[in-house]
Amino acid sequence: MKIEFQNRPNPEHTINGKIVWESRSAAVVAVVFGKSKGEVYVLMEKRSNRMDQPGKWCLPCGYLDWDENGWQAITREIYEETSMFLPEYDQYLVSRNKRKPFFVNTEPSENRQNIALSYGMVFDFKDGLPQKVLHYSNVEIDEIRWVKLNDVNSLNVAFEHDKRICQAEKYFSKHLLPWWKWIVKKIFC
Repeated sequence: MKIEFQNRPNPEHTINGKIVWESRSAAVVAVVFGKSKGEVYVLMEKRSNRMDQPGKWCLPCGYLDWDENGWQAITREIYEETSMFLPEYDQYLVSRNKRKPFFVNTEPSENRQNIALSYGMVFDFKDGLPQKVLHYSNVEIDEIRWVKLNDVNSLNVAFEHDKRICQAEKYFSKHLLPWWKWIVKKIFC
């Protein structure tokens, strides 16, 4: 009996006499929820014309770099794309899922075939959402917005990030504080 797999072997390259394997990239995605004044918001970005899927909205995201773990990568990506440095907001943090992804996608559904680590965090901004992130300028991003959770469906969303928001909502409604369940009553998913 011959066993056959559906994979394509990773390409091999020789660089300076050493064999280097080209393999799938690891992407990181952040679902940043902010509760303020009885509403739940999610931090989203509108992609610039320099990026793939221009004009669409997405979550802060990027790639895992050398010598960093997933949590370090998502902390860096959120800062690079929005200027929100997570340690500065620790006093508002309700949950960050112990710095572990709430969802890992390994399905090769895109041409790039990324492995995606989705991280979620919930902040309780009692006195209002941080506004400095809305004025940050980046060549990759045209606009940054705190979007009410029930308004996400009205946006043209890239990379199926609306599904990641829904997964995060379901995860946190199962594992988080009672106020989450009270405020998020099938608002989005």
